[in-house]
Amino acid sequence: MKKAGLFLFFSVLWAGEACFSDPSVGVVAFEYPPIYQNDSDKGLSCEIVLEAFAAVHLSVDLSFLPVIRMVSEVSAGRAVCGIGGQILFQAPEVSPNVTVSKPIQYVVQTFAYDSRVYPEGIKYHTLDDLVQYRIGVLNGSGIMKFLEQTKGLQLTPNVIHAGSATQLYEGRIDLWAIVDLTASKYLKQLYPDKWSAFQFTKPYHLGDVSVAFSKLRDPDHRYFDLFQEGLKIIKHNGKYMKIVAKYYGGAEAINRESLADDMR
Repeated sequence: MKKAGLFLFFSVLWAGEACFSDPSVGVVAFEYPPIYQNDSDKGLSCEIVLEAFAAVHLSVDLSFLPVIRMVSEVSAGRAVCGIGGQILFQAPEVSPNVTVSKPIQYVVQTFAYDSRVYPEGIKYHTLDDLVQYRIGVLNGSGIMKFLEQTKGLQLTPNVIHAGSATQLYEGRIDLWAIVDLTASKYLKQLYPDKWSAFQFTKPYHLGDVSVAFSKLRDPDHRYFDLFQEGLKIIKHNGKYMKIVAKYYGGAEAINRESLADDMR
């Protein structure tokens, strides 16, 4: 207990030094509501990151960029860190330039489809079974990179989620590869009288949300270590689960976090 107290004490001092040299931590994310969103509520993952840094007395300058530019900003050292799946930072020209945290949470990745077109649903054993379907996906996203690993899938990239939702509604794609929370949000907003016609297949992946730190901006892992300490603090004091429950609901939040703990 005494060692833990000393560590937290020096962590706070260390945070003070960090704030003195860099008034706020430059954090970048991309639009993936409600996981990351440029709104009054910054989204599930962004709120976790903001609270973790606040727990060690660091303020954050949060910016939203297209996903490909977000990754390049961190890799080039123009931002301290970026929020996204680990797969986004695995390219050979990026991975040597970043230190990626363990996942701070997981999100369910699934396919949305129109039950009026497929009234008996869409079932599959492996992704190879889906080669006959046109699949909408956010350009440059972790989901797109994951699905590209299965050769033969017909991927239809779009630069915005609303575009993919519209393509699904108009029948220009058969499946929308998406996080379940995100699909529900857009379909309810865009088609309030029809959104219940859209259903989900079984999940195909449990995607991670991690934080990648620029080695140029954080060469001694100061911000990385402080973030990890802040994450421990908000998990211990209950703030972490309050944020998750805000977006998923209490029982579902516990289920998701139990699943994430099993995978760690």
